[in-house]
Amino acid sequence: MPGFSKCGTTTLCALLAQHPGLFMPELKEPWYFSSRHYTPNAPGYARHFAAARPGQLLGEGSQSYSTYEDEGVSIERIREHNPDCRFIFMARHPLRRIESSYREMHHSGVMFGLNAPFGLADSLERFPQMIRDSMFFERISGYLQAFGPEAILVLFLEDLRRQPRVELEKCFRHLGVAPGFAVPGLPRLNEGDSKLYDTALLRYLRARPWLAPTLARFSREQQDSLFRPLGLRRAFSGPVPWDERARTMVRKSIVPDARRFLQRFGKPADFWQF
Repeated sequence: MPGFSKCGTTTLCALLAQHPGLFMPELKEPWYFSSRHYTPNAPGYARHFAAARPGQLLGEGSQSYSTYEDEGVSIERIREHNPDCRFIFMARHPLRRIESSYREMHHSGVMFGLNAPFGLADSLERFPQMIRDSMFFERISGYLQAFGPEAILVLFLEDLRRQPRVELEKCFRHLGVAPGFAVPGLPRLNEGDSKLYDTALLRYLRARPWLAPTLARFSREQQDSLFRPLGLRRAFSGPVPWDERARTMVRKSIVPDARRFLQRFGKPADFWQF
């Protein structure tokens, strides 16, 4: 399940893992085929699936396999390893995906020394992958060419939220496992309202050479517990604000790509409003 990132794949992987014919490892994203240290048939990758029962289909959900930076090498390695692989892609309104990516960069960037700009347009300029990874037609084209359309199922997060049973049945048929498996209610994992960001004061403190090494020893969860009560790590409130510069950037790239994607996968042109 290689994509797309920030489109509900964590939720769908959790649902698929409940089917007795499927096995998803505890680590959702091994990043094996996109790794800079990739070794063919590495035993470390196989160990993720050691607990699978005989006859179960094996799957994983590394979103890096559909990023514009890593999709090419990932496709090549997956095709060499398993040319009969089946794929599921989850899409959502690309602007909502950008907003989710923006929140995640602020939330998790502290662990990578990443200070995402507070303005959305500035973030889009500094991190072009936010736009490129939201261009779903461009991203999926390599998979279509390498594996053929019959190997690929595209779902939409909007549909999964509205009719989870119907969308899961599509997955079961696509994978060739027994349909009709009753999955409990739809969980909502990795939600945007759980994301936090650093205040300007905390960013200033992180940049101090006498404090930075100490903070780096704490996990993000530990830093959240420490700084949120102090008001230095805060939850996002309300929607991500779009300025005209950010809107202009997506009009030139994402909107044409989204229309091609919707047409290719059977959705009306107005399924996503821009």
